[in-house]
Amino acid sequence: MSVRIVQLTDLHLYQDPAGRLAGVPTWATFRSVLEQVGRQQSDLDYLILTGDIAQDEALETYLMLREALGSWVARCRIIPGNHDDRVNLRKAFPELFSENEGALTFELSAGGWRIIGLDSHVPGEVRGRVDGVQLAWLRTKLASALGTPTLLFVHHPPIPINVAWIDKLGLDEATGLVELIETSPDIKVVCAGHVHQAFAGRIGLAEIYTTPSTCVQFAARAEKEFDTQMAGYRTFTLDEDGHHTEVHRLLENVNG
Repeated sequence: MSVRIVQLTDLHLYQDPAGRLAGVPTWATFRSVLEQVGRQQSDLDYLILTGDIAQDEALETYLMLREALGSWVARCRIIPGNHDDRVNLRKAFPELFSENEGALTFELSAGGWRIIGLDSHVPGEVRGRVDGVQLAWLRTKLASALGTPTLLFVHHPPIPINVAWIDKLGLDEATGLVELIETSPDIKVVCAGHVHQAFAGRIGLAEIYTTPSTCVQFAARAEKEFDTQMAGYRTFTLDEDGHHTEVHRLLENVNG
């Protein structure tokens, strides 16, 4: 049995439906991505949103997102990015999160795989952090089912992507997470957002990926520049033979 996952990231939505980020109408591009997912990936098992969901961090924006997702909410899992508000996310999606005030994480078991979402949000900061409490939680989860291949989602990439200005805004105190990935043979894949582009690397035996934004794309160059590539998303297929992942992009510009 295989598991099909769609990852959407860096939506940067506004309470104003006409809101734009760097000139891009974020609601229009998000809706186009969602429509394409519906056409091409309707058999998905899980829809994972990996942060920077609401540029304005407003409750109304998250409620608008919930309405746009419709019946897919039941298949959604969400982790926050730097442009998010934990309290408002909990209010808009109460069934997806615990009632405590801690990190917004998740754990799934499906198709012989374990899928875990980590929370790298630091209030008021662009940089992220996965603190010691979460690392201890992750170790416990890994120890509870040794030998189970694991896919981790986190907003901030745990390694540099070799784009200087973005790497300065990455994961603080990443050593603990990196060491855990290096020493945990069950962690097969780690996938992040934050960088608005596709990237592939490694930590030990684990494959590391990042995913295009559903709106603005950043260029893979040292200076801050926008890219002309289309908005996109990533899919994963997980089964007993391993994983397959692919980046998909919109076929045409959305001017909104």
